[in-house]
Amino acid sequence: MNPHRLARSGSLTFAFVVTGAVLAFTATLVVSNASGAAAAGQFFQVVALLAIATTLSTFGADTGLVRAVPALTARGRAGGIPEVLRIAGKPVLVLATAVAGTTALAVAVPGLVPVPAEVRSAVLLATPFLVLGAAMNLAFGALRGLHRVPTFSFLQNVLLPSLRVLAVVAVVALGGGLLSLTAAWTVPVLVVAVVAVALVRRAVTAPADPAAAPEEVRERSRAFWSFASARGVTAVVEALLEWLDVLLVAFFLGPAAAGVYGVVNRCIRVGTMLDHTARIVTGPSISAALAVGDVATARSVFTRTTAVLVAGAWPFYLTLIVFGPAVLSFFGEGFDAGYPALLVIASAMLLAVSAGGVQSLLLMAGRSRWQLLNKSAALAVAVALNLWLIPQWGLVGAATAWAASVLTDTGLALFQSVRLLGIAPRWSVVGAIALTAAAVAGGGGLLVRALLGAGTTGLLVHAGLLGLLVGGAVAVLVVRRRGDTRARLSAEEATAGRGRTVVTMNLHK
Repeated sequence: MNPHRLARSGSLTFAFVVTGAVLAFTATLVVSNASGAAAAGQFFQVVALLAIATTLSTFGADTGLVRAVPALTARGRAGGIPEVLRIAGKPVLVLATAVAGTTALAVAVPGLVPVPAEVRSAVLLATPFLVLGAAMNLAFGALRGLHRVPTFSFLQNVLLPSLRVLAVVAVVALGGGLLSLTAAWTVPVLVVAVVAVALVRRAVTAPADPAAAPEEVRERSRAFWSFASARGVTAVVEALLEWLDVLLVAFFLGPAAAGVYGVVNRCIRVGTMLDHTARIVTGPSISAALAVGDVATARSVFTRTTAVLVAGAWPFYLTLIVFGPAVLSFFGEGFDAGYPALLVIASAMLLAVSAGGVQSLLLMAGRSRWQLLNKSAALAVAVALNLWLIPQWGLVGAATAWAASVLTDTGLALFQSVRLLGIAPRWSVVGAIALTAAAVAGGGGLLVRALLGAGTTGLLVHAGLLGLLVGGAVAVLVVRRRGDTRARLSAEEATAGRGRTVVTMNLHK
């Protein structure tokens, strides 16, 4: 994908991801305000268990498709895509069925899973949708690999959360409980899975290669799952890293504390969606570049990704640091008690996001096992610190464990990228952008807070000023890009004109 198409795809995908973040934020607002901290904590436990089970069911096959499909296309072998879809799909559907059955049996036995009876009933209701969730994730991976990134992003970040928000609002309006909320969260997966699979079938246009010999098929399957299985274990570890602290907070401190901490978790995850955008947009391009040995292009994409991540995420996290109590107050009474935890995690994320799209780089370079080791080390840190610190420090202990695990993972991945792969962004560019963001978002936020206070008024004024600055910066970039495009087209026309003149002169000789 050329830089102009990559920029267009990235812009559209970012718009969809922002929409998804707003919708996810809205769903959390509705649940927390309507149900209170304790009921919200139970809902977050259900979402956590379902997220972990769905990730286990997919087992990295979606990322395997993101890597394998563009590599086949780059090598001129698009006819092999149907086969790699079969190699990915059959084992995943079998595994998802097994996970769904095991989960249903586990939650059906009282006391086997340390969660309240209401949570067990809700998870039992949702287990049939694990197979659909795995199929949906596979289709998402195929769309990303086929460079249909905006289409994938629309399905994941607009259609799915929109259906969920509408369903959740309806349930709250009708006075439904946890079971109804769980149904509202899971049933939209059916709709999106059907749409995604249909779009993949339409996108695969190249005629399939002739049937390969059984030995060759086994070798291709072995190569695919050698990468995907390591990524699958890593993805499960990532899901545990994302949700383990919520479950442990509920276990040690009760559902109300889990509700407060779950809201903190969701606020921070809004910022990580920019990193998610970078992964889904740049992953296929990095894979295609590295597949043909074009390290320079991979390094260029990595540098641009890091710059965009710092420019976008630093203002967000700095806003949370300065106006965190006002942000948390939107979720209802008592949720502002999570501000100390929010402060710890947001500060750590400033450092983590400065490493750029290093996770995507490792994956697309085929170093899924490196990433597995990194995530495993981070999970070990998270488990040890959560078990030690939550009973002593409460929510701040959980936040400290999360921050330590994030920095462990990011530090290891950055070392491997720079020292072992030899691919690093231009740190001077990253540093300049970070300093600018700190001055504008951090310094400006502190000034607004000093003048208007740390409440809702100060937050809204600060957000409005940031919006104007971002809008102005985007407008300048668009104008410059259009000018560059016009200059490039003029140069091409001039070159073509000189070529026609030479041909005409030769014909008259």
